Amino acid sequence: MNVRAHALEVLHRVIVDRRSLATAMPEKISKLPESMRPLSRELCYGVLRYYLPLTAIAKQLISKPLSAKNADLSLLILLGLYQLIHMRIPDHAVVTETVKVAKELNKTWAKGLINGVLREFLRQKEAILALVEQDIESRTAHPHWLISRLQDAWPQDYLSILQANNRPAPMTLRVNGRKSDRRDYFKLLARQHVDASLCSLSPRGITLGSAHDVETLPGFQEGTVSVQDEASQLAAELLELEPGLKVLDACAAPGGKTCHILEEEPALRNLLALDNDQKRLDMVTDNLRRLELQAQSLLADANDTAVWWDGTKFDRILLDVPCSASGVIRRHPDIKLLRTDEDIAKLAARQLRLLTNLWPLLEKGGILVYSTCSLFPDENWHVVTGFLQQTPDAIDKPLAADWGKAVDVGRQLLPQSGGHDGFYYARLQKV
Repeated sequence: MNVRAHALEVLHRVIVDRRSLATAMPEKISKLPESMRPLSRELCYGVLRYYLPLTAIAKQLISKPLSAKNADLSLLILLGLYQLIHMRIPDHAVVTETVKVAKELNKTWAKGLINGVLREFLRQKEAILALVEQDIESRTAHPHWLISRLQDAWPQDYLSILQANNRPAPMTLRVNGRKSDRRDYFKLLARQHVDASLCSLSPRGITLGSAHDVETLPGFQEGTVSVQDEASQLAAELLELEPGLKVLDACAAPGGKTCHILEEEPALRNLLALDNDQKRLDMVTDNLRRLELQAQSLLADANDTAVWWDGTKFDRILLDVPCSASGVIRRHPDIKLLRTDEDIAKLAARQLRLLTNLWPLLEKGGILVYSTCSLFPDENWHVVTGFLQQTPDAIDKPLAADWGKAVDVGRQLLPQSGGHDGFYYARLQKV
């Protein structure tokens, strides 16, 4: 299959069918030869990352919008424009290869259209780019509602957040302390000429200079390392783990935090990994198996405690709630297109419901860590503050940390170019 035609199918599933990139990409990419997959990923991520400016440019070049039944051609034009603007492929090759896809779509009549639009862009490139740059959505490659929320929440930082969102996220590893010392593994990478640096916040983290196939990383299959963002690695430490504790990891999939908890404290009495999605729960099981760790996994809705809870309270609960994922847009650029402003209030209500329903399951003196990969106060400290006001036996257990920004309750990490994702943490204790 033509790699551009493959990328076009993925983009159609996301942009037209409104499916997440995380589900659309794996279903299609396995059909490609290994050598073609990096280009397909680059095309899909790139078009989604810059969808708004690419669409604005296309409008300048097409006098009459294409019909809905020709949405694939509209996306094909965006695919060509992305390559001409952001990739180092020769212009003539981009035009030729992109036009070929029209034939694969059985729309030979459109070859002249695609060719004409792309060549016209090359003739007027500087003028068109200058024109679309005047609009803030095109200039930042973010929708107005998202820009507005970030500006309100982080007036001093929102521009750097927008910039970080448009840059690929680094690949960060978590070294399994049961199998290797971080510095020893770092030296092993150096001996294999792998560019890397030690993370400053996570004592287990190493950030690679460029992405690598995990199968080529030393010790990956043996469970020496896992892929996990540095901000996400902070959860296990915040739980204050001890031998003999019973722990609940609610909303556990895909299992990075579950496994990290067990690596840090192998002498737990029990760890229950809960999730309501079987495919994602299977990922937890796969990760546990590779790392040779033991945990109980259960398919259930965390809110429906009457169905799955056995009545024995937990000493620790990690509640990594479903959220807007606004702190990981660089890893999931489809969020810019699939999320709406109206989603935030619905998510916040769901988060408060989870927190309220799981709190009775916590033992007296126990600790609950609430986390999100969101940057919005409505999903973070506003939820926790509201919960504390209605829950007399819950208190804030302040985070003694110097990372991120101190907020009303907990701490907020903002996404860093070349560094960690955006994350929020709060720690509560039952008194």
